[in-house]
Amino acid sequence: MMLDDAGFERNDKITGREPAQRKDKPAEPLYDREVPLNGSSGHGLLHDWLDGEVDVMRASEVEGKSKVELWTRINAESEMLRRRVTPVGVQQRIMASLPETPGTASNWWKQQITITPLAAITITVALLAVGALIVQALR
Repeated sequence: MMLDDAGFERNDKITGREPAQRKDKPAEPLYDREVPLNGSSGHGLLHDWLDGEVDVMRASEVEGKSKVELWTRINAESEMLRRRVTPVGVQQRIMASLPETPGTASNWWKQQITITPLAAITITVALLAVGALIVQALR
C-alpha cells in the first residue's frame, strides 16, 4: 500500500510508525548586490570605470574601445534625459484642466439621478407587465 501525504504532517502515533526525519535545505546566503562578491565571474575593469575607480584610458585598453564608447554614449543620453523637463505650454494646459478647489470634481456614480415623470410611468408599466407575466407563469 502506497501512502502519499502530499507533504502534510500526519499523526504517526496512530499508525505506529516512526516519523521520518525531514531534510531541510540549508538557507542560501542573501546578498544586497547583483554583482557576485567574489571576483571570479567577469567583474572587470569596465565595472570599475563605470564606478569611477579607474580612468577611461586604462578601461579602453583592457576592455576595448567600443564598450567604453557605448557606455559613454549611454551615460550622456541618460544625463540628457534626467535634465529634460515638461514644456511650459503643456504644464499650463495640465494645470488649467484641474478643478479650482480639490474635491469639486464629481464622479458619475455619485451624481444624483433625476427621473422625469414620463420615465417613472414607463418604469411602472414595465414592472406591472413583468409582475403579470410572473403571476400567469405560476398558475
